[in-house]
Amino acid sequence: MELVRHKAFVEAFHYDAIKEETGENEIKVDVTPLEVNEEADFDSDNNSVLGVRVIYKILFPDFALTGAVRQLVEVHGRKITKSEELTKEEVNELIKPLFRMIERLTEEVTEIALDIPGVKLNFQRED
Repeated sequence: MELVRHKAFVEAFHYDAIKEETGENEIKVDVTPLEVNEEADFDSDNNSVLGVRVIYKILFPDFALTGAVRQLVEVHGRKITKSEELTKEEVNELIKPLFRMIERLTEEVTEIALDIPGVKLNFQRED
């Protein structure tokens, strides 16, 4: 699967100081095949465009992070019409840059907000 990634985009990033942990951590991954305008110079019979989005809520004892990041990804050489056609490994490859972006945002913002070395997240899956 040959991927051409467009620029990742931060839809929202929010840091809240909280007194106690409430709720649970949540991470939602959405991969949506998108229709390509027929006027575009794109071979939609042999290629696909996917909208990749991660929505998250990450709780710590003293603060919470919420937000969403997204990216358009062109998949060359493969027509994908439903997200179910992708393997778990392929989805992990698609979302990896978005998780790195969340990790970086978290580290930078917590370093500034808490005046300590930034909090390092690790989204490595343990299957």
